[in-house]
Amino acid sequence: MAYSDERRASAEQMPRLLVGDRQPMIAAALAALLTAQGQAVVACVSSGAEAAAAILSGGIDIALLDIAMEGPSPLKLLARRAPRVAVIVTAPAADHHLVGEAIAAGVDGLVLKTDAGECLRHCITAVSMGGRWHDRGAMARASDRNFALGAAELLTRRERDVARLVATGQRNRIIAGHLGISEGTVKMHLHNVYAKLGLESRTQLAMDERLRMLG
Repeated sequence: MAYSDERRASAEQMPRLLVGDRQPMIAAALAALLTAQGQAVVACVSSGAEAAAAILSGGIDIALLDIAMEGPSPLKLLARRAPRVAVIVTAPAADHHLVGEAIAAGVDGLVLKTDAGECLRHCITAVSMGGRWHDRGAMARASDRNFALGAAELLTRRERDVARLVATGQRNRIIAGHLGISEGTVKMHLHNVYAKLGLESRTQLAMDERLRMLG
């Protein structure tokens, strides 16, 4: 369901949102909620194929998608998304089996359908500013589940390299020189490590027992 050009023009400075849910009524309700909050919803879909087509056509800044939507799934869309399209997923519960995969895949935002509408607004604001916003409960559950899997299965090879060196007390400049990458790239990898492992500081990373699993 496309929205009018007038609505698009009136919210020209707002991030342009694609809302997708496998249940059309839920998608429409989310679109209505966001519109009432002053957000610029430019498209509303109920399948992965429709979401992919809308993203491909351009004019989308943030895709808000049901984590269980199929054909393709949000995680597959995440892997092949346009560089400037952020992806936020909505999940029915913190222990949903795809939550951990979404976080590990680098989803920009994660909101539970049981959260208050304000949480969704805060998430969109954070993501539109280039940040990430993940429901804390979902992060904790995903962290508990992923702990058993081991950090080696969560992180890329380069992220593991950065994590090991940070844990030994090395600064970003030294790590960059050791790995032959820029300091900016080190910071990017470190940000991903924190997000995937549910950590917030170098100290927490150094004390995390999962580092013992890094190979």
